[in-house]
Amino acid sequence: MLGALLCIGLVGGCAMHGTDPFEKANRKVQTFNDTADRFALKPITRGYKAVVPDAVERGVDNLFSNLADPFVALNQLLQGKPGRSLSDSGRFLVNSTLGIVGLFDVATALGLAKHQEDFGQTLGVWGVGRGPYIVLPFWGPSNPRDGFGDLVGAYGYLPNYLEDTGARNASFALWIINQRAQLLEAERLITGDRYLFIRDAYLQRRDYLKKDGIVADPFLEDEF
Repeated sequence: MLGALLCIGLVGGCAMHGTDPFEKANRKVQTFNDTADRFALKPITRGYKAVVPDAVERGVDNLFSNLADPFVALNQLLQGKPGRSLSDSGRFLVNSTLGIVGLFDVATALGLAKHQEDFGQTLGVWGVGRGPYIVLPFWGPSNPRDGFGDLVGAYGYLPNYLEDTGARNASFALWIINQRAQLLEAERLITGDRYLFIRDAYLQRRDYLKKDGIVADPFLEDEF
């Protein structure tokens, strides 16, 4: 998903200045985030990719994707899409059993496509405006609607209900590293002003997801 975000920014490239009244403060927060990433998260992620076999890395990514599917299914239902909700529920059932708790994506091979839905998108479908673009410390690009959606989403993410605090924290740390690993190659696509590129990519990606990928550009339809 994060890689697709960058690709859309590269393709679209349109400026959205009216959505960014806090640009000056946002740039400072992004600089802070980039510094923390450069000296902490990125080295850890590179070490992870160097040590962990590709097959295991794919399995970890599949596992986290599977754990998100119940909340995806719930948001499909809240958006008035019962068919997709049933499909995503089926994905979770199939991958949790035949796919060994989600380590293998058996559901896609059976025709149950992966979808990306969250509560921020649900609020958008309900007509809630996204508000101004903001960059959150350690978290990155967001806006009031999606930020609130992320908070709600935390209650729908299954690893957060692990009783063992150590296991819960380890799961979150691995999720962060897995998310960052998806960007190591994709970030090479960033050109020009890094801040503007990431901002426009994020806003376009969120609009794309809210519209379920209904776009006029055939390249985007084929790839995303």
